[in-house]
Amino acid sequence: MFDLEIIKTERKNRKKKKQATPKTLGLSFSSDYLSTDKPLVENNMAKRGEGNIPPRRTLGDYAYQQGPKHYNSIVIPSFNNKVMELKPALLSLIGLHPFGGMDHKDPYTHLSTFMELCSTMGASDKDAKAAYLRAFPFSLAGKVKTWLQSHPNKSVNTWEEVEEKFIAMFFPPSRFISAKSAIVTFSQGSNEPFYETWERFKALLQTCPNHNFNDAA
Repeated sequence: MFDLEIIKTERKNRKKKKQATPKTLGLSFSSDYLSTDKPLVENNMAKRGEGNIPPRRTLGDYAYQQGPKHYNSIVIPSFNNKVMELKPALLSLIGLHPFGGMDHKDPYTHLSTFMELCSTMGASDKDAKAAYLRAFPFSLAGKVKTWLQSHPNKSVNTWEEVEEKFIAMFFPPSRFISAKSAIVTFSQGSNEPFYETWERFKALLQTCPNHNFNDAA
């Protein structure tokens, strides 16, 4: 025969156990995670000693920009002369004829004109290069500005590096070969005065400063 008191006691114990253990979606939580004041995640982090709880984020938060708010591929140095600054009038003048990467535009001429405009600041050599780095993006437009921004953030450190990358991109070897060939095959036009021929030749040399013809004057 069965002892009815033992059966009743076992049923009471099962009932108490069910009431003491909360269940969510069929999953039971151990007593280590239970708290009357804090959520389970917070209790868990506090137990691990991980400090402050990060703010709750929703899926929509990840749609916002996570990178730097001000993106610049050039590292901008400060001026040695604290009074030195780029005037808005100068920046406007630089931006009047921006370089857009057209085939008929000469990147060497653009650099020469840009540096000539910046020289009106009367800065020292070091401050002049800092001015070049600050002002150069204002002299570009369209796909050329996009090209500059395509470099990693703050990856270009010196003005010499900007010049090298700019010329390599917009005066490639094919263009160099074409310009040098035009210099080699240059000839005086029929009925063209010598002084006009000479001026035209010197202008041609300016389109390819790295021609390496040392005897040309």
